This record gives sequence, C-alpha cells and structure tokens, in this order.
Amino acid sequence: MGGLKRIMTGLLAVGGALAFAALAQAQIYPPDGQSLSRMGAIETVRTDKLSESTASDDDHDSAVGPFSPMGGEAVMATATEPVVKASPVLRLEPPPYLAALTERLDQAATFDRTVGLAAALIENGQLAMTYTAGETAAGSGEDVTAQTRFRAASVSKSFTGVLLAILESEGLIDLDDEVPTAILDLKGPDQPTWIELMSQSSGLPPNAYDNLIEGGISAADARARLSTVDLVCRPGECYTYQNVAFSAAELLIEQATGLSYADAVRQYIFAPYGLTTAGVGADDLVADSNWARPHRGWARASDRPGSGASRYDQVPSAASITVSLNDMIAWAQANLAWIDGLPADVRERVFTPYVLSPRETRGLDPLRARVDETYYGLGWRVYQWGDRTLIAHAGYLSGYGAQVVMEPETGFAFVALWNADGRAPWRLWPTVMDLRTGDGPGDWLDQID
Repeated sequence: MGGLKRIMTGLLAVGGALAFAALAQAQIYPPDGQSLSRMGAIETVRTDKLSESTASDDDHDSAVGPFSPMGGEAVMATATEPVVKASPVLRLEPPPYLAALTERLDQAATFDRTVGLAAALIENGQLAMTYTAGETAAGSGEDVTAQTRFRAASVSKSFTGVLLAILESEGLIDLDDEVPTAILDLKGPDQPTWIELMSQSSGLPPNAYDNLIEGGISAADARARLSTVDLVCRPGECYTYQNVAFSAAELLIEQATGLSYADAVRQYIFAPYGLTTAGVGADDLVADSNWARPHRGWARASDRPGSGASRYDQVPSAASITVSLNDMIAWAQANLAWIDGLPADVRERVFTPYVLSPRETRGLDPLRARVDETYYGLGWRVYQWGDRTLIAHAGYLSGYGAQVVMEPETGFAFVALWNADGRAPWRLWPTVMDLRTGDGPGDWLDQID
C-alpha cells in the first residue's frame, strides 16, 4: 500500500474555539451536526474479528459479528474532487481520545494485509474526523478517498430493516403479519411473521443454503428449497442468522411499493438521507473509476486486485449495497437522528432487541468483560457494553469488510470500510470503544500474532 504521511498535528482556532487539526491521512471536521451531503463540499486530506477466518476466497457472508470476519455480517459514491465552500463554526471540543485513535488507525492501515482503509468518527451526532489510507488497488497509486466505493456486505441488512420500518410507518405493510407461504414456505406448523424472519429468528439452521448462492443457484430457487429444511426451533424462539431467507423481504418490498428493491432503497433511503453515491450491486460499484478492488485470501502471499462481482448480488437486501465513506457517515447520522434523520417510530422499530443472539455473544468472547449480551433487532444488532446500548452491524464479503457501531444516547458512531482480507480492521471498533470509555487500554491491534 502507499505509505502514510503525517500532514500536521496541533491546535487551530476555528470560530473562536480550539480544534485538533488534520492528523496523518485524517481530516478533523468542525462538528456542525451535518453529514457531508448537508455541509457542502469539504476538502479532504489524502495520503497516498478477533478470531482468524477460515473462509475460502469465495464470497461468503456469515454471522458472528463485527469483532471477527467469520461471524461478521455480510455503500458508495461518485463525486468530483471537493473544494472548501465554508468554514462551519466549531461548537464543541474535539474528543479527547482523537490523537490516540488516529495512531491506532495508522497501525491498522500499515498491517501487511491492509490495502485500503476508510473510517470516520461521529460524536454528539456531529462529524469529528474522517480517515483514509492506502490504495483502491494494490500498486495502483490510486488513493482511497472519502468518495471511494466499497461493498457494505451484510451492513446491507440495516438498510433493509430501516426500509421495512419506513414502509410499515407509512401503512404499506405490517411486519407482524405472517409471511405468505407463496413467498417462503417453511416446515412445521407455524409460519414466521415478517418481524421474526427479519430479526433472524425464523427457526432455520444458521446460514441455510448460503452454499447454493455461492454455487450459482438463483435466490428464488434457494428460497424454494428451504421448504425441505428441518427447523432447529419454532419461529421466534431462537436466533439463527440467514441470508437466503432474509432476501424474501425483497418480494414484500416490491409488492408494497411497485418498485424493485434497488429502486425502493434509492427512493426511500439514499435520496432523502443524503447517500448520494450509494448503490446496489456490482454495476453500481464499478460505475466510475474510484472504487476499491477486493484483495482476497487470508493467507495470500501477494496482493492481487480482484473483480467487483459477487454471487451475493442475488440477495441484494442481505448483502449487496455499495457505499463510500461519505455515504456511511450520512447513514450513521440518519440513524442517530440528533439533528434530523429517521423518524422516531422507525428508529424504535429497528433498534428493538427482538431475539437474544448467543452465537454472536460467543463470537465476541474476548470482549466478554465489556459485552455480555447481544441481540438482533430489525436489520441491526444490539450490544450491551456495560450499561451502554450499542447499535451495530458488520459485513464481510471476500476481500471487503465494513462495520458500523453507534451509541444513539450519546450521538456516537464509528464507521469503517476496507478492501482486503486481514484481521487488523476488525479490531478497530472495540479499540475505539475502549479509548472513548476508558474500559480498557484499546490495545486489541497489539494482540495480533
């Protein structure tokens, strides 16, 4: 990857208040409570899961969560180079842990298997910092920027959950209705409700028929074959993470809106909430030259850029949204809704912890002193970090990773995107939480062998 270089560090007077200036490959923003799409163009500064995965180099979207890739869940942009339009007045002091966080981001970005990394920090609902490092393709000399497109993988589920909650709020659907057998027919005496299906409590075995998607079978055929699968519990009684069954939401959305899933998410989410460069699928990913190529293989000997294609594009509601860092910032701010954003009833619906997720909790075992309970909501995970409630999701598709962690009560969010299989970026979110809470030393990156 291209070398990092420290641009400057120090204190600047902005609007009469003190703020940290740009740190290496980082841009510190006056926290004006707006996403980039609402701030006007801001000039960016460019430079240049805890457990080790056993995944193959094929696309795979699994269920352990944002701390490790293989248990993780499996958004983007076209823009001209931004220029400074204005200097918003800084109203709040920068977070005291900002310098320590930047050092840890530098550490993650310089690990051998990291190619490109983009991250952002939000505090009190306001953008505090963006960070970009490395290249869109190894050896290309093309810098990752806040406009570079990545795959969000299973962070896509958060968009689908919110879209469903919006449609319910508008009276177009009722998520407490049973899923029609014409859409998804499961074994057993009970059909799941839509909320049970979308909160990962269908009763199916974990990741049922993901292998068919990876083998090139169509989503419709894979869903139909679920009717022959024995359930591990009755619907609503246990947590089992799904992609194929989750994709049944696309049919509900199409029936309710008359739009394809891609068009519905554009109309109801991307456009109103300022995700100006987000898309769905490989075609949107490669729509312009500024997209991050995946670098696949956990034990690879060299970095060879791969194709943007993924067989999980057959289940777009589960794993196919593409975003830039700017889009992820806008998405986090829409969900935090400290200034404006999602309606309160939508946020309550998606953040409700519907089912305990013990498999996710086990996947976070090294964090057990901090996180001892996890749940699945409507497209979002819910973590109990001590007495703090975190809303989170991670995404993994071979060669891509994504994570979002939010604390709505305090207006905090951390988002990150990267384009290579490697362990370092997966450890960023607990590092940030340790640094901001003081609950630990934030040394998770130091523990990588």
